[in-house]
Amino acid sequence: MIIVGIDVAKNKHNAIIIDSKGDTLTKSFIINNSHKGAETLINKIKSINTNNLPVVIGMEATGYYLLPLYSRFVQEGFEINVINPIQSDSFRNMYIRQSKNNSINAFIIAEVIRFSRFTTTSLAEEDMLAFRNLSRFRLYYC
Repeated sequence: MIIVGIDVAKNKHNAIIIDSKGDTLTKSFIINNSHKGAETLINKIKSINTNNLPVVIGMEATGYYLLPLYSRFVQEGFEINVINPIQSDSFRNMYIRQSKNNSINAFIIAEVIRFSRFTTTSLAEEDMLAFRNLSRFRLYYC
């Protein structure tokens, strides 16, 4: 199994790819919060996954910043787990050096997914998200 941990932010996301044993397959890297950034990450996952292993993606629930990337992963058919930041923060307490930065956050998220000790945050269906955004835009511009 290949596990991708993504620390979601407003403009740029940090991501790391590990295997089911916890060995890092890539160092932490930055992608833009854009279509091109999502495409970069997907291509990196596909280039590493030469054996067609299952890919599991973990992201923290950080408002609407994760939605474009989440939607793209849904289109690609990846298994996505959106976790509450409180869960990854409590997992961080297991480590002796509890430093916090975006690279470490991505790794912690991947580790939470690897150990399967989380509950997922449910998001609305793609059509409902689009309808909600359309309603907000109409309310804002009218």
